[in-house]
Amino acid sequence: MTIDAPKNVPLAEGESVQTRRWANRTQSNLRAAGGRLYLTNQRVIFCPHAFDAALAGEYWWAQLADIVEVGKAKRDLRQLYGGGLRTRLKIVLRDGTTELFVVNKLNAVIEEIRAAAHLS
Repeated sequence: MTIDAPKNVPLAEGESVQTRRWANRTQSNLRAAGGRLYLTNQRVIFCPHAFDAALAGEYWWAQLADIVEVGKAKRDLRQLYGGGLRTRLKIVLRDGTTELFVVNKLNAVIEEIRAAAHLS
């Protein structure tokens, strides 16, 4: 089964989408943008849906080679409007940046990204 590529993020030569899921990306303690999280054979990509993109929802992506940790971020009521009521997907990059996403089937998503990034 072929999964469509994100519309506003061109794929690199040889890059293909492995999975696509609905997700919210924490942009700040007060904001989470809704959209889709794509896992390709080279990157993890977040694309906000049209409504959130129009309201400053940000696109984001990271190379799998730059991911050093994938796990869970505990609930955090200080980030009430940023998705903090749920346990979130946590992706830590080589430069120390941490990205947080609300996704369904969290354990499965963690395992998919870990496998793709060759993390144990």
